[in-house]
Amino acid sequence: MPYFDARSQRNSFKARPCLVIFGPKNNDYTVLPLSTISRPENHDPYYDIELIPSKFPKLNLPQICYVRTHKQTVAHQGALYKELADMKSEYPSQYADIIKQVNKFNQEIQKENIKCTTNIKPETVK
Repeated sequence: MPYFDARSQRNSFKARPCLVIFGPKNNDYTVLPLSTISRPENHDPYYDIELIPSKFPKLNLPQICYVRTHKQTVAHQGALYKELADMKSEYPSQYADIIKQVNKFNQEIQKENIKCTTNIKPETVK
């Protein structure tokens, strides 16, 4: 998964857990990263959904982590190498809550873009 390495001040890649929410489509999956969010200033209280290992034991999480519903990305099928669990079938209610947050974030993006496009004046055709 891609991530920003604060030490080197550049993007890099590392193996990390993710939640597959769509795919495959053209050999790619849409995924949400799972993170421990070690820096509190990076935590989004609205879009980061907490997963506590004792509440979701079938997910095999070693510690509390967060589904980053506002950080969806694409992963090629070759980059996904080990399934930890199937949240959609093991915890369907929690999975549905996560998808709802993804949809809210995507709606926020759409609303912002609609505002931008309504302020654009059409160019005159010559």
